[in-house]
Amino acid sequence: MGSEVGEVSEPLLSGTNKIGTVVSERVPEWKDQITIRGLAVSAMLGTLFCIITHKLNLTVGIIPSLNVGAGLLGFFFVKSWTGFLSGLGFQVKPFTKQENTVIQTCVVACYGLAFSGGFGSYLIAMDERTYNLIGVDYPGNRAEDVKNPGLLWMIGFLFVVSFFANYIHPQAQISLAEKLGLESFFANYKI
Repeated sequence: MGSEVGEVSEPLLSGTNKIGTVVSERVPEWKDQITIRGLAVSAMLGTLFCIITHKLNLTVGIIPSLNVGAGLLGFFFVKSWTGFLSGLGFQVKPFTKQENTVIQTCVVACYGLAFSGGFGSYLIAMDERTYNLIGVDYPGNRAEDVKNPGLLWMIGFLFVVSFFANYIHPQAQISLAEKLGLESFFANYKI
């Protein structure tokens, strides 16, 4: 009933046995890794994932990790794009591993910034219209907390959020205060 044990009489993998053999590939320079078509795909998928992130943030309030979705959708989009153009008769060079990595990294950065930037939570609650809707007499609703959205200060705010948020993360604070490694079990326990 499936419990018979027999000998393997043929190799499980076809071809020559290359176990332990390392094939090295030349890694292209960074200028060759960041291409126009990779940035175009990144912009389209980043926009799509920003919309998904805003929708989830405004309706549910919780954003799951979309890394796998970004990778799968990026792969599907790239394969579809190259297949469609090949079907039209164009000769299309397939995307490289580095281009795929750039695409996924940009998409994850876009939706991460869309969430951590506060566009679906506190940023929309800081404007004057929301202040007036809540009511001037409402406890905790103070006029000095009003900040109307503006392009320049929001760019600076997003810069601070995206680059310096790692330094004020609670795990980093505990790790620095306790002189621990950032990935230590004790730092996670303390949080």
